[in-house]
Order: sequence, then C-alpha cells, then structure tokens
Amino acid sequence: MKSVTFCFGTHNHQPIGNFDYVFDEAYRKSYLPFFKLASEYEFRFATHFSGILLDWLAKEHPKHIKLLRSLVAKGRIEIISGGFYEPILSVIPEADRSAQIRKLSEAIGKHFDYEPHGLWLAERVWEQQLTSSLANNAINYVILDDTHFRYAGLESSDLTGYYLTEDAGKTVAVFPISKELRYTIPFASVDETIRILRDAASEKGENLITFADDGEKFGVWPKTYDHVYGEGWLDEFFAKLDENSSWLRTMHFSEALNVHRPKGRIYLPNASYAEMMQWALPTAKTNLDYEEFAHHIEDEEKWNSYLHFVRGGFWRNFFVKYPASNHFHKRVLGISNRFHALAPLDAGSVQAVEAYDHLLAAQCNDASWHGVFGGIYLANLRHEAWKHLLLAERELDALEGLDGASIEERDENADGTKEVLLSTKQLTLRIDPARGGCISEISYKPAAFNLTNFIDRINEASHEKLTNAGASDGKGAQSIHEIVETKEKGLEKKLVYDWYRHGCAIEHFLDTKVTAEQLAKMSFLEYGDFFQSHMSPAIEEAPPGVVVAFDHIGNVSHDNQERTIRLGKKILVADNAISIHYQLTNLSEANFKTRFASEWTFGLLAGNAHDRYYESTNVAIAKKTLDSVGTTNDARHLALVDAWGGFRIDIETSELCTFLRAPIETIASSEAGFERVYQGSIIMPCWNIALKPQESLSLSLSVRVESL
Repeated sequence: MKSVTFCFGTHNHQPIGNFDYVFDEAYRKSYLPFFKLASEYEFRFATHFSGILLDWLAKEHPKHIKLLRSLVAKGRIEIISGGFYEPILSVIPEADRSAQIRKLSEAIGKHFDYEPHGLWLAERVWEQQLTSSLANNAINYVILDDTHFRYAGLESSDLTGYYLTEDAGKTVAVFPISKELRYTIPFASVDETIRILRDAASEKGENLITFADDGEKFGVWPKTYDHVYGEGWLDEFFAKLDENSSWLRTMHFSEALNVHRPKGRIYLPNASYAEMMQWALPTAKTNLDYEEFAHHIEDEEKWNSYLHFVRGGFWRNFFVKYPASNHFHKRVLGISNRFHALAPLDAGSVQAVEAYDHLLAAQCNDASWHGVFGGIYLANLRHEAWKHLLLAERELDALEGLDGASIEERDENADGTKEVLLSTKQLTLRIDPARGGCISEISYKPAAFNLTNFIDRINEASHEKLTNAGASDGKGAQSIHEIVETKEKGLEKKLVYDWYRHGCAIEHFLDTKVTAEQLAKMSFLEYGDFFQSHMSPAIEEAPPGVVVAFDHIGNVSHDNQERTIRLGKKILVADNAISIHYQLTNLSEANFKTRFASEWTFGLLAGNAHDRYYESTNVAIAKKTLDSVGTTNDARHLALVDAWGGFRIDIETSELCTFLRAPIETIASSEAGFERVYQGSIIMPCWNIALKPQESLSLSLSVRVESL
C-alpha cells in the first residue's frame, strides 16, 4: 500500500508589549481549544511556544502547561525550541543567538521535562551562517518554507523530504514547509488536504510532507474561530488523520530524522516566506511592481513554472525602509557590545544577568517590521522593546560607574557619518550631524522611556488599495483581493506623508503665516536648507554636562530671493535638561524676514487619553489632548504631561513665541483591516524675525524632563 509521512507543527507567539486582552483572546480562541481537541486523538505533531507566551501561560494558565506536559509524556507532541524572545536570529550577535536559544531550551526542559532538538526560526528569516549557530546549540533541525528551497533551484518534486545544510563543517537538517498545505489548512476542505497527502504517497513510503504555520490561524485570524471550531473543521481534520492512519503516518520531526534519510545537501539563499520578502522591498513602487509582475506570471500558464525565479527583497532592508527600526537595531547592538565587554566578575553578577535578560527581551522582532503582520506601527510594541533596552542600559551605567556625562562619536546607524552619542544619569541622546545636527533620540532613564519613540509616515504599497477602495462606488461584485476592511470610515482622506524625518532641535525657516493645520497636513513650505545639511560638531565638556556646538552657513530662499544665513547652535546637556542657544546672522546685503522654528517631536503612546495632555503656565489651552491641532500665541512655556508614564516634558523659551502643535498619525494595514494609530506630537516654537544686513539675533529654549 502506498504511504506517506506527515510532519505537522504549530508556532504560537505573542510579542513583548502586546495587551493582556490579546493574550487572553488568543488563549481562549486558539491555544486552549486546539490542544484540548488534539488530546482526544492519536495525532502526533510538534509545537513551538515563544518564551514570552510560555511565561504568560505558566503564570496565567498553569493547567494548560500541565495539559501540554501530559501530551509530551505520552509522546503525542514534541516541543520545538527557538529564540526565547522571538528575535530575528541572523541580525543579532552570535553570543546573543546562543543565549536566546539556550534560554528557551532550558525553559522547555523545566516546564515539560523535555530536551528539544528542533528550532522555529522567527519569520523564517534564513541566512546560511545560522547553520553553525544552531548546531553549536544542540539544534538538529529547523523548519523553513518551501520557497527557500525553490529559490535554491529545487523543483516541487524534490520537496518530499528534508535536506542537510552545512556551515563551517557543521550540519543541520532543514524541512521544507509545503506552501500548498499552508494555504489549504484550515481554509480549504479537509478532503482537499487529504487529497494532497494521498498524492504524495508512494509504494516505498519514502516521501515526507511538512506543514507548519501560526497556531493563531486556528481561531484567532479573522473568521477562523467559527470555521475551525464552530463548523468542526479541526475535529474533522484530526478524525480523518486517524481514519487514514494505515497509509498516513503522523510523525515528530525528530523521529523523521531517524526513519527517513536526507534527500541530499542544499545551501539555501537568504530568504523568508514570499510575502515577507515582498513587504521588505524598500519602496511602495518596487512593492507594487513586484506584485503586478508576480500576478502576471501566475496568470500566464507558460510562465507559471518559472515563478520561483521571481523574488522580493531581503529582510534586513526593513532597516532601510524604516529608519526608526534601524535606529533601534543599532542601539541594541551597541548595548550588546557593552555587555560583552564587561569584566567577568561584573558580567556574572546578579545585576548583570538580570540586565542582560532585558537586552534579550528588547530583541523581540515584532516591532521592527511591517506587512499584514508585524508591529512597527504599533507604538505599544515599540515602547516595550525600548523599555527593556533602556532598563539594560540603566543597569550597565551602574555597573560601569557612570558619573556625570559621557560622550562618544561613532557611526552608530551605519550611514557613513559619525553620530554624537551622549549620556547622563537621566538622559540618553543621539545627535545626527548629517541631519542638521538634530537630536534623533531623547530617552529618559528613570522611566525607561524613549521620548522620541515615533515612526514617520511613508507611502506604503497597501495605501493604493485603501485609496482605490475609497474612490470606488462599492457597486458590483468584488473579489477577495478587492475587498478592503477598515476600522474607521474615510481613512483614505487622512493619509499624510512626511517629506523629511521628524526629530528634535530641527531648524526651519517658514512663511510668517504658517499654520498648525499646514503642519498637520505637512503642506507647509520649507525655505531653508539647514535641516538637511551636514553640520560638523564641536564638542566641549562643561561639567556637569557637555556642549555640542554647530556653526553652519546656509541659504534661505523665498519669493525668488535668496539670503545667506549663518546659524550657530549650541546644545548643552546636563542631567535631565537640554538647553539650545541659537545665533542667527544675516550675511546678505538685503533685509531678511521669516519665521524661524525649532521642531521637537515626542511620542507618548496615546493621543487621546485623560492622563496625557498639554499644559502651559501662562497661556490657556482650549484642547489639551496630544492628538490636537492647535496654536498657542505669545507664550514662553508648553508642557507635555504623561501621568501614565510618570513624567513631564517642559519646553521653555527665552522670548515670547508661537507654539504650533500637530499629531503624527499613521494609517497601516493589519490582519483586521486598516487602522489609524497615534505616533507622536510635533511641537514647533516659532518666532517671526527680521534682520538687517549683517545683523544678528539670539534665541534660546530649554527642554527639561522630570518625574511626577
């Protein structure tokens, strides 16, 4: 009789910073009913839980851990390891890879009395050097998409088994996940899945078919709970696997390594699943071009067999697409380097071990990218990652005995220009000379809070679908690809794109009548070139702080007239305060009139919450929420109060000014539809100035952060 081996696996994960109700919903709709139903059948399969989720289950639902442990003891399931905090293993240092894998493997041993030998690779982001990393950590196999193997030149008929891959003479088995099964389970009929498996059966029974995918698709994904459980899809699936057990063998991956021989050796290219590689393309245009080309080949029968030669981008290009992701990633690498440079005695201390775990938690991948999934647009996920990183940094400061201010110049973000990295007991700053000497990070250590945790608004490929849906009359039949779900009507009208990267201490030369509404829509005109010019820093220690000074000559163009302006900017950082001193000089032979503005952008997680608001000591503010668009005239003070985070940011100016303020709100797709998310608030103290030839003007402001 013809037979086939079927290796089935699920991957279960919730990111650092996800809301408790999301964890709970996933447990009720997926994790609990799936494993409870599976326990009633003889089905043998594998499962993976990220350490984040495993910790939550152990705390909130210890009975579920007990159920899983009983299934392990009966030989019904095998537990797969991975990075404890679900990092993209290829983009973190080797020592951290090992620490992540060891931590999860040890947790699996503790909870289930089981030693794992397989690994779930986060987002299946593969780079070949991972092979030796995995082998060095007692990992015998990893599960990847069949697209990885197709990109390496294999045909579909070659993917009925597993292969060995090698790096530095060390080998790991790689199992190809069937894309066909990934799309039929659980969306097509159970009989369709059985048909696919029957077609793979052979007289010798040497073929092996792999399925592995998110456990959340069994109940959490939109409309799946009713289908999988209410309509009985999963019950029927398990029953038919048992009914066909005479020819359909369900087997653990670790067992398959002993029963089946590898089909050969293969070296896989850098890859992820096909959708991820499309999302990683750095621009909306290349993303849309790729999609159009791929659909064209799919529709043309003569070209369809060549589709595996069409590939999207490379995961690391999310660091290009989203500068905020690159900034955070490079900060993680910097903190990791500091840890591994500690003296052995310090590195082994309880304080260092706890701090290092915060670093590993910061490496959770979800807040680094975006597609249909991915959470870079979710401020709560970014905040939690930053919080863990800053907790690690705070402990490192104590271990290293930081006293006063420290300063360093190096190319942290890998753009070819050195940044100025400045740290006090209370603040961490990064100053970018390549961006006009702007401050791209202000982190407040006492609250472990990055005050500049926001993301700029860029044109995403998915916005075209949103725009087209908004322009449609909605009449006539629509395919599933044309249906666009939104959490709010009229979102296409709220799309705004940033034509420069926001930050702090960014100098603008604007029209004297510029409005807050123009700032909100990014429709104002910039007359100066300072904010995008490279400025060379001069650094001077000024105990207890540090001064970073810039002196730059640039141009301001308006109404076909150009003026040469000299801008001096001194940034004094001491303890919990930043002081900026400006010196503006008109080097032209004609009068100069403009509105000078200093931009400060902060991200405090909630735009419309009672415990986050604006206030001023000398001027009344009508609407105080952080998502408000407004103008405050003749003022010297504006504060952002975060009672939830336990701190406040006070901005004070030397001269009366006009404060313009506007929110940054992104619109991005998710599995539940398009949604609008508050990212941060832009505050611009503005002064209308008039300078005669060779005349100078001095202005200053201060930004102070204090705990409540």
